[in-house]
Amino acid sequence: MSAERSKLYVDLPGFTPSVITGDQLRPDLLLAIENKVLYVLELTVGFETNLNSNSDRKHKKYLPLISDQESNYDKVKFVNVSISSLGVFGQSTNTLTDMLKELKFDEQQIKIIH
Repeated sequence: MSAERSKLYVDLPGFTPSVITGDQLRPDLLLAIENKVLYVLELTVGFETNLNSNSDRKHKKYLPLISDQESNYDKVKFVNVSISSLGVFGQSTNTLTDMLKELKFDEQQIKIIH
């Protein structure tokens, strides 16, 4: 799987993910790889003490969207990029690394991004 023939939806005017998600849930990014995989990406920023609970809260928030989209895609994956206010990455950010590997990024590219 690669990022070729993919579409990126961003929670910005003119690029909104609402064409897929509707108006109630708007994740920060949606990456649709053909009709095979939909990545739901959410950025979470908070204090170090709340990284895990914030990540869990965001995942629960998007569970209905993930379930709804499973009929349109072979796989729907939630990717949470959780960063503390001091720049510490949360454990859930490992899902970003997994996504990059699935998209055939090499280790050097992943190291730069992550």
